[in-house]
Amino acid sequence: MLQINYAYKNLPAGDRAFLENYLLQKTDRLNTLLKKFEKGDCRLDVRAEKFATKSAYQIEMILHLPGHALLAKEDDHTVIEVVDLALDKLIIQLRKLVDKKNNK
Repeated sequence: MLQINYAYKNLPAGDRAFLENYLLQKTDRLNTLLKKFEKGDCRLDVRAEKFATKSAYQIEMILHLPGHALLAKEDDHTVIEVVDLALDKLIIQLRKLVDKKNNK
């Protein structure tokens, strides 16, 4: 299973718990693509922040792989949209990397 590290800034406890549970459900998509890499070497760092003045969220996901680090950053008004959009960006990058690795 993918190791996930979380870092928060101005995020209420309820949003933290929701984010962690929601992301655990969504990481299945990543795990299928990560089968090409060593499991112990893969790590996902998640940094989430809530902006009080704009009532918006920002998330930054960094996927550490052997020899690579993929970054996805997103801003939006709900936690669900932020996670989905950032994860989609990360999956697109990971698919390109897997395809590139398969073509060698």
